[in-house]
Formats: sequence, structure tokens, C-alpha cells
Amino acid sequence: MKSVINVKPRLTQEKLENMAKGLARGLEAHVNWTQRLLRCCLLRESPGEETFSLKAHELCRFGVWFARVRPDLELIDTAITQQLAISHEAMHTAVRAMCIKMLADRPASPSELDDYEYAQSTMVSLLHAMQQKIADISMRHDVLTGLPLRHGLEYAFELRSNDTIRTGQTLWLAMIDLDKFKSVNDNYGHAVGDMALRHVSEIMSAQLRQNDVLIRFGGEEFLALFMIPKNDSIITVIERLLETVRSTPLHTPSDLVLPLTATAGVARVRVRESLSSAVERADYALLKGKTFGRDQYVMAPDLE
Repeated sequence: MKSVINVKPRLTQEKLENMAKGLARGLEAHVNWTQRLLRCCLLRESPGEETFSLKAHELCRFGVWFARVRPDLELIDTAITQQLAISHEAMHTAVRAMCIKMLADRPASPSELDDYEYAQSTMVSLLHAMQQKIADISMRHDVLTGLPLRHGLEYAFELRSNDTIRTGQTLWLAMIDLDKFKSVNDNYGHAVGDMALRHVSEIMSAQLRQNDVLIRFGGEEFLALFMIPKNDSIITVIERLLETVRSTPLHTPSDLVLPLTATAGVARVRVRESLSSAVERADYALLKGKTFGRDQYVMAPDLE
């Protein structure tokens, strides 16, 4: 999350969003292949004529899409793109061999099943990896703080929502605002204000775990997404962030020591809740925190 990713001009935001949707469709389709094989085995249903073609990996829906966008995917990560092509073809090769035998009332060999399972699991992992690459690029980065900006936030939110459903964790959204930041600019100038923003971004980023997301939402406001295991507490995470800001004042080159604090509004993201709804609830909690004292966190009401 901390590194700036340079995107070549060909990769417009629209292209990135379309690639993300294509990868999601491909992931769903290839996860469902085991069910198709089961029907083929138990009901002797044909998986479709294209399955038996030596070019099945080029004829399937994902294969057609992949061929069209492959040059753009290679701009993002050449190695993952090449491995995707290899795994996709290997999976279709194994599927073809097994389906031919099953429809002829012959059992597939253990090695064919092993080849299929390995190719499928590899492909699913690669699709997830490419999704994450696109999410990192889509979110863009703020020149001042080095943090991602809110562009692409919708996709990052959707990705984390799906991750929490898959892993059984809980997704939390926090709106974090620096207290009385206008007075920093008014009293010390915008140069010091910029230093303060960079300083807070760096010290909060240092507290993030691997799957946490911190975005500069606008001005002195930040948005954070946290995936929290069932037995852990979001309160510990938020208190650590606020304490880090509180206990780490900004030291400027002119020997100014500037204490800083922040206020946070925190909302548990409900299953299938939209980004706008979660932001609205967290923002309302933030407003309450700013109104009744600052330098604190307020939990949004849990409506489930």
C-alpha cells in the first residue's frame, strides 16, 4: 500500500474497471468448473461441445476475453499474465481428458484429476493476485502523502467485502479526521499543514496490517478499511491509530513541535452494504465525535 505504482497511459480508469469485472467473471466461472464436472460424472451430461476442442481455452468466454485484454494485463504484470495463460490451458486440457472418459463410461485417472485440481487452484490464485494488482493501480496515489486517493475506492471496497465473506472476518470502515487542522494552516502556513498531513499519513501507515487499507479521502480526512477476525476487536486497532497520532507530534525543520490529534467514526460494514451507506454511517459517527470533544472514536449504530 505504501509504494507508488506508475501506470502507463494506455491503462485508463475505464480499462482498469473493465478488466476488474472480467477477472471477477472469470474467477466465478472457473470456481464453478468442479460443479460442471460433477454433473458430467453423475448425470452423464455433456459440458458443451467447445470443451472437447483442442482450442477450448481460446473458445470459452474467459479465453475470448483474455485474448482481447492480454496486452493490457501484461502492462500490469507480465509474469502473472503468462502464468494465467498456461494454467488456463492446462485446466481445459485436463477437463477435456476427464470428460471424454466419463462420457465413455471410463473412469478418469488420478493424475488427470490432480492436473485439473492443480491448474484450477493455480488459476484462481492468479486471478486473485491480478485483481489485487488492479485494485492497487485503480486507487491511485496522493503525491503529498503517498497514500491512495479515493479514485477506485468502490472497487477496493468490493474486493475487501468479498474477502471478508470468503474468510469469515468482519469488515470495518473508519472515517478519520485531523482535529482543528484549519488552525494549523492559519497559524503556521500551508507548508506546515502539508508536513502535518505527510507526518500523520506515515505514522498511521506504519500501524497498518497487511490487508488494511488507508486512503486520503480529501483534505485532512482519511478513510480506512479493516478486516478483523471474529475473536479480535476493532477498538484495539482504532485506539492504536489515534494514540499514535496523539503521542507522536510533528517536529518541523524550524524546531516547531506541533501536537496533533484525530477523531474517528467507525462503522461495521453489513453484508452486502454499499460503500456509500457505510461511509454515511461512519461520517455521522465522526461528526458526533467532533461535536462532543474530538480526539476520540465513536462507533456508528449497528443496525443488524
